[in-house]
Amino acid sequence: MGVKRRQRCMAWMMTGFIVITLAGCQSNPEKSIVREKNMDKMLTQAERKENTSSYKQVQKEVKKYETYQTQIKDKKMKVTVDVNAKVEVPKVNKLSVYRVSPLKIKQDFLNRVKKTLTPDIAYYEGDKADVRTKSVIAREISFCEKELKSAKTNDSDMVEEYEMELADLKKEYKNAPDSIKLTNYPAAASIQKISQLFKNNSHNTFYQWLHELHGNGDVFYGVSDAKDGNYHALFLQNSPNYGNCLRYSVNKTAYDSAVYHADVKNDIPMIVPVKGNETPNFYDGGKNVEKETKEETTTSVKCAENEKLTISEIDAEKKAMDLLGKLKLNDFACFDKGKYAQLLSADEAQNVYRNVWHFLYLRKLDDVFVNNQAGFKYTDGWQSGSYVQKMWGSEAIAICVNDSGVVNFHYLSPLEVKETVVEQSRIKPFKEVKETFEKMVVIANKSDSEEDLANGGVSVKVTDVCLVYTRISEKDSFDTGLIVPVWDFQGTIVDEYGYEKTGNILSINAIDGSVINQELGY
Repeated sequence: MGVKRRQRCMAWMMTGFIVITLAGCQSNPEKSIVREKNMDKMLTQAERKENTSSYKQVQKEVKKYETYQTQIKDKKMKVTVDVNAKVEVPKVNKLSVYRVSPLKIKQDFLNRVKKTLTPDIAYYEGDKADVRTKSVIAREISFCEKELKSAKTNDSDMVEEYEMELADLKKEYKNAPDSIKLTNYPAAASIQKISQLFKNNSHNTFYQWLHELHGNGDVFYGVSDAKDGNYHALFLQNSPNYGNCLRYSVNKTAYDSAVYHADVKNDIPMIVPVKGNETPNFYDGGKNVEKETKEETTTSVKCAENEKLTISEIDAEKKAMDLLGKLKLNDFACFDKGKYAQLLSADEAQNVYRNVWHFLYLRKLDDVFVNNQAGFKYTDGWQSGSYVQKMWGSEAIAICVNDSGVVNFHYLSPLEVKETVVEQSRIKPFKEVKETFEKMVVIANKSDSEEDLANGGVSVKVTDVCLVYTRISEKDSFDTGLIVPVWDFQGTIVDEYGYEKTGNILSINAIDGSVINQELGY
């Protein structure tokens, strides 16, 4: 399958891939170690005094752990854990418990984004920019014919696949329009009901896709005409099934199809840290790639000459903060920042990327970060006679800046704080939390099969331990959650195959000591 067709299918079918992935990676730890996850019991424990500590007591206790050091080796499970971390707690007077729900993005916020980021830009129906014309398909037919010819000589296993793809392309070519005049399709000024769009355009494949995924959700998708050389794309989604988001992107290469992905991840797709002067590798985040694959993916990558990055990080951050102020998003603070490479477009000949300053902002409550970066709530199964597939992503704001100004703004899974459930929560002593971590970290990282164990052991390195807020699920409700204090263990995991994952290793509820499964939401 050609690269462009693969990208289009990835954008439209990503949700299906997520279902498969998450269904295969959920596991239950041993009952003897994980405490019963009873939300009512947890809230009662947050308010009581016995068997718990006040937050001030915990603050005093962690002074013993300026450096928390230990090593765990489990030969049977082939897991080695090295802990060399400073234990940090917020310098606040209390930690609380809050009830939250997903926040629908309203028309006035969309208007504010347009006025702030693109005051002089006219928007047109975004799906029309993705209509495949005869000239586009003809290029893919030419490429596919070359690949088929090569396969007949060098790779007989691929012949049938290329023949099928070529037949599909030729069929598509017959019904494709010669051209699309984007300015004939001005975008509606307001957010639209997906059900109504589908009703009025039932043969439109884009609206069919939206309706299948989001049902009675809302959408706005507009693109500019790019006559000034800038491809603006603005997408808003309120979805009861896949979450709420607003994504804006502009570049000088092509419209960013990633803005209309159905799943609401916690950052910008296809973006990787820049390491010195190395050419970025977008495969597997640039890590742990076989030499041949890495050479293949990096040699075909070219930095866009018309996307400059000479602005300093300090000046770029000022632009990002100015944007947050104008959009009245004052409850967020910078959680992570740095120089990144972002993939803009890909075709059979060349991958094009740009360098940007990337800033990730998370909400702060009580001057404490609300951090759900390790995962998101997900359900997939039968409930009360109906099949339910829903996800609730991690709230975040991701902004990218280069010499052109703000080139990406992603407002993801916004929250609404409904009420304070517990004003001053009791907290488990860190000594107890530490004991749970040292037992659970081995079980959470053991291999699932004898075959995997035979490939080698798992290495875990813990470099940071901090007390933050995290959203967890509330009993019998997908649409509300609880913000609770959580001990977050951060570091690096290298699995039995040598693949590396950096970030959250384990999260433990600071109130009742239960281990949180970020993918399940509790």
